Amino acid sequence: MTGRLSPMFRMPICFGPAPGPRNLPEDKQGERYRKETTTLSLSARSDPSLLAAMLPPGFTLAGEPRINLSFLMFRNIGWLAGRGYNIAIVAIPARWQGLTEETGHFVPVVWESMADPIITGREELGWSKIYADVADLEPDEEGWRTHAEWEGFRFLDAQASGFAPGDPAPPVPMMFAKYIPRTGEWGEADVSYATITAPDGPTPVLQSSEIGTGSFAFHAARWEDMPTQYPIVNALAALPLDDFGPAQLVRSSGGGDGSGQTILR
Repeated sequence: MTGRLSPMFRMPICFGPAPGPRNLPEDKQGERYRKETTTLSLSARSDPSLLAAMLPPGFTLAGEPRINLSFLMFRNIGWLAGRGYNIAIVAIPARWQGLTEETGHFVPVVWESMADPIITGREELGWSKIYADVADLEPDEEGWRTHAEWEGFRFLDAQASGFAPGDPAPPVPMMFAKYIPRTGEWGEADVSYATITAPDGPTPVLQSSEIGTGSFAFHAARWEDMPTQYPIVNALAALPLDDFGPAQLVRSSGGGDGSGQTILR
């Protein structure tokens, strides 16, 4: 979808349509698809039963039981007036079987380093976004390193090295479980359904693509370390990791804004 979207509302609704990545002011429409992206993608084989336990109803594992981890640095973002932020995405190869059947990656959690894209992505797209301080991808003598932490507790480390030019992997649809609880009836849902990405906007312009090797590790947390996120981190830290796949480092510019996201039926 590349045309003008209908006005969008988010809380607080008393001030009219809410600006955001898919709802720019009329005189800023030319900024809609502007961004520079650096992506480091890693993967590892893990226990299929533990991966399957992270999938909500309607989803099953598809193909090799692997956990995929991607770090993205967004810079010069149009809808943020040139600002940027970092994200870490966890993904599991999965199949959706409902009225339709889709194969891609189910994303149980996304960490982002800025509140605004977390709010818009959760409410508008159904992405399972939460906050963490996701570090920049930093070069060192051997390659690249990054990490993520919450209030000083470092729960994720990753490194990659040995890069040489190589073709980027084709994009894979990402699927999510959108859930909003019903106020006052805390075990009930106001909204509960799955969503999936779809192509939208211009195709990103590839700047460079490299292949190397890499690995990552999650670190178990106590309640005292991450009182609202420790169950998430501990479930990921409990996954055995081996057979780390190729690391891929891709730089691109432009691309869509998520407006192609749809509900899975």
